[in-house]
Amino acid sequence: MWLWLYKALKPFVAMMAWLLFRLRVEGRENEPLHGPFIVISNHASILDPILLGCALRHPIRFMAKEELFRIPGLRALMTVLGAFPVRRGEPDRQAIRRALEIIKKGEVLGMFPGGTRTPDGRLHRVEPGAAALALRTKVPILPVAILGTERALPRGAKVPRPTPITIRIGPPLTLDGFSSGSGEAPPRLDHRTIERMGDLFIQAVSGLMERRPEEPLGEYGR
Repeated sequence: MWLWLYKALKPFVAMMAWLLFRLRVEGRENEPLHGPFIVISNHASILDPILLGCALRHPIRFMAKEELFRIPGLRALMTVLGAFPVRRGEPDRQAIRRALEIIKKGEVLGMFPGGTRTPDGRLHRVEPGAAALALRTKVPILPVAILGTERALPRGAKVPRPTPITIRIGPPLTLDGFSSGSGEAPPRLDHRTIERMGDLFIQAVSGLMERRPEEPLGEYGR
């Protein structure tokens, strides 16, 4: 049911996003033609997953903080749209299994690896669980930068402001540098490797955010 509803609502939501925020999407050609892959992005507003859903061709299954699923009406809406809860600050084996099932089925997983919204909209740190999941799945990682939602609907605001919003989709990240060297063997999930993956996420998303209009999108995140 979630996929049917997702596709049915998307044209209406996309039209509203353009009317309210003049939503601009750059780098659509960087989105893989087929799943599975993981979308990572900065996070400043509850608008972010909605706008990412408008920007990408593929339906996205989002990991969302467990607290949101305690709100009855919101819980029902998020569930039928394919989102699933994750506990922050601790290993959540059920959420990890759900994420792995999504990847195994060839679908697209959406993550905000910083774990929470930031006032300036930037990705300052990466949760170890997000980096470890990316390493474990070995699928392409699609970095995306969202610019403007920290002004359009910041934390605590009730009504969105008509602020221009841009979404930049970068080229998929390669994990070649994290290979164990044995081909099929997964990379070691030690602290240093997870830290390097987090740094890669931050560099890719920050590079997209800082890109000047005349620079190609492919310059960052490689």
